[in-house]
Amino acid sequence: MFFSASNFMEEINKNEESRPYNAAKYVFFYLTHLVSLIFMAISFGTIIFQAINRKISDPINLYSAFYQEGAMKFGIAALFVFAPVYYIVSHFILKAVRQGEIKRDSGIRRWLTYLILFVSFLVFAGYLVAFIISFLNGELTLKFILKVITVMIIAAAVFSFYFYDIMRKKTEGEKSRVIKIYFLSTAIAVAIVFVGSFFVIDNPTQMRAKKLDNEVTTKFYTIDNCVDQYYREKKTMPLNMDEIKANCDYFLDDVAIDKESGKAFEYRLKQDKTYELCAQFRVSNKDDKNNNQPAYTSPENKSMLHDSGWQCLERKIYYADTDPINLVK
Repeated sequence: MFFSASNFMEEINKNEESRPYNAAKYVFFYLTHLVSLIFMAISFGTIIFQAINRKISDPINLYSAFYQEGAMKFGIAALFVFAPVYYIVSHFILKAVRQGEIKRDSGIRRWLTYLILFVSFLVFAGYLVAFIISFLNGELTLKFILKVITVMIIAAAVFSFYFYDIMRKKTEGEKSRVIKIYFLSTAIAVAIVFVGSFFVIDNPTQMRAKKLDNEVTTKFYTIDNCVDQYYREKKTMPLNMDEIKANCDYFLDDVAIDKESGKAFEYRLKQDKTYELCAQFRVSNKDDKNNNQPAYTSPENKSMLHDSGWQCLERKIYYADTDPINLVK
């Protein structure tokens, strides 16, 4: 027998004829329940995965293996929004089941509970496939094991609860102790992970400072390219920032200036085709194990590690002895 929309609606409406207005309401509740469960589970797992990535650094820096601040923030925001929705909607559904508004053998309850289990299976299976691929690509074994254990625990909690709920013999007029324990324990786990996430991420002030520092280093890369261009054209090093600006088409007015403080960067000429770029940095990035540099950075200019305060980073001409035309080829 093939699944069809008509068969589905026929099952949904079975045993509901006496109170037909309830069908649409509880379909809405169950679908909202499904969406909130999926987002809650994903965000819960994401926070743990990113915490693992941050605490256990991976020297080969696989895309899926290093800490991603954006993913962590998504997890926190989604958990904050969808966890309350999940528990509130669950309360209404269980109350309706207990009061007999949703019968034990109701089409709504049976079809949509199994739909929840099916979608949950797809999500968890997808995570496991992604983790196995990362492991085969060289991800650290410890990270792989911890992430798989996390997925298995979340999956076990979801499947055990819904299988218990759909299989239990008596639903009307009974407050299940198992369900009460489940919701209390999962709520505590969600609260612990949510609060713990704030010990992993940087606070908003630190994030703003890092973004401003990153803007400074991005401008350093622009100045590096301008110095390279100057040397290729004139076979000598520029003496100051004004010479760099006068001979570089993409050296805009604010390239050598800190956007927030308005303080100008400093260019210092050194020996052997080397120079320094100096600026005021707000925070140190030397302890950031997930500090990643742009892929186009040359080996000589790769390091942008710095302490806080006024810092001078040593740079070196990269294209001095190289024909730029051949580089394109």
